[in-house]
Amino acid sequence: MSNHLAIATVTAALMRYLQSVVGAAVGNAVVTAVRPDGPNSGAPATGVNIFLYQATPNAAWRNQDLPTRRPDGSLAQRPQIALDLHYLLTFYGDEALLEPQRILGSTVAALHARPVLTREEIRSAVAALPFLSGSDLADEIETVKFTPQPLTLEELSKLWSVLFQTPYVLSMAYDASVVLIAADGQPSMAQPVRRPAIQVFPSVVGPSPAAPDALPDLQLWLRGDADVEYAPSGAVSAWRDQSGAAHHAVQPTTNRRPLLVRGAVGGKPALRFDGVDDCLAVEQLNYAAAGVLDGLTLFALWRSTSVQAQTLLSFDRSAYWEAGLTGGVGAGRARWSTQPQVGAAHHLDSPGALVDGRWRLTCMRFAAGATATKQLFIDGVLVAGADAHPGQNLGNGALRFGFVGAASQANAFNGAIAGDFLRGELAELVLYHRALSDEERDRVEQYFVEKYG
Repeated sequence: MSNHLAIATVTAALMRYLQSVVGAAVGNAVVTAVRPDGPNSGAPATGVNIFLYQATPNAAWRNQDLPTRRPDGSLAQRPQIALDLHYLLTFYGDEALLEPQRILGSTVAALHARPVLTREEIRSAVAALPFLSGSDLADEIETVKFTPQPLTLEELSKLWSVLFQTPYVLSMAYDASVVLIAADGQPSMAQPVRRPAIQVFPSVVGPSPAAPDALPDLQLWLRGDADVEYAPSGAVSAWRDQSGAAHHAVQPTTNRRPLLVRGAVGGKPALRFDGVDDCLAVEQLNYAAAGVLDGLTLFALWRSTSVQAQTLLSFDRSAYWEAGLTGGVGAGRARWSTQPQVGAAHHLDSPGALVDGRWRLTCMRFAAGATATKQLFIDGVLVAGADAHPGQNLGNGALRFGFVGAASQANAFNGAIAGDFLRGELAELVLYHRALSDEERDRVEQYFVEKYG
């Protein structure tokens, strides 16, 4: 690391290095380091001028010194900042003799052949200039390297525009990297251990992940990374069920198919629904008896930014159940709608909106005999629960088929829908026709965590 004189030392050492180079190319050429603001700026009549126009943090080194202090505030190591220096080299001389071009050629040849300031050159510059006394750049762990920057005409024009009323002269930009500057202050030694303190805590073992098909009563399992049939355009015609029950989700109509999006979450694909008419009809899965459901558990990994009412998976909320998102007042909340054998449908909502574009893992659970018959989990956290219709199973006896991405009212496969199309992305759906235990739910959620990060 270097002290505050490092930047000036780089400029001075570069001047001395180039002086020997350009002097050999054009006998009376000199090297200066002034702002090139015209004839009275101090720029040479013949030679090269070095102008430091910007310094920026070095991306590779910017966090190497963290943390610098201990919890008690004492200094553990000297804070340092890593900088890249941006230079504009301008070349002057008799245009008739092509002196600027000759000086440019000798300069770039030298910096290409040896683009590094040696420690001897740095020490020589410090010794020659009294105002650099105390500079320790020569002891820096990293040597300073020069790299030409291919500025476009537009970038070069913008750079010269900051030099008021200064005509353009032949110039070239170089970066010097890296310069490590350390703040003043001497780190204090950590105090020795005077009395060891040993504490013993019980170990906590998290749940082991369980793939959905490792648990019984799996009814529907749709994965964006398995058995998705799609056209070259990405339009998905079929989303094959992985549960073994062949409850595939399909869309025969071409212009109503969602799109497969690669690398959408955790490097894995997802299906994108446009919110207009995209949806998939679920094959060979329907309900047709009153009270047919005494329990179910649904997992869905999804994201959206729309505040419109939307549906993830539905078997008609007025007949059986529906999972989706609210619209209107309080829009963007996860909604778990269920229809008991007798009475009106019940809606269980998350306490806040979730349509911020982040991926969400939603778990909706129903158990007819539980204290809370309905529970809603978001990202593994219980956010809502209710004893919505105690003692009653779900279903009013109507024949209903399901849809992914649309509100179902269908009494036949791929039948009537009520809109509320999904406007977002869906990576995975898992449905059990029973209420999983807390331990089983934790294990499936751990499967999602490990798979998608």
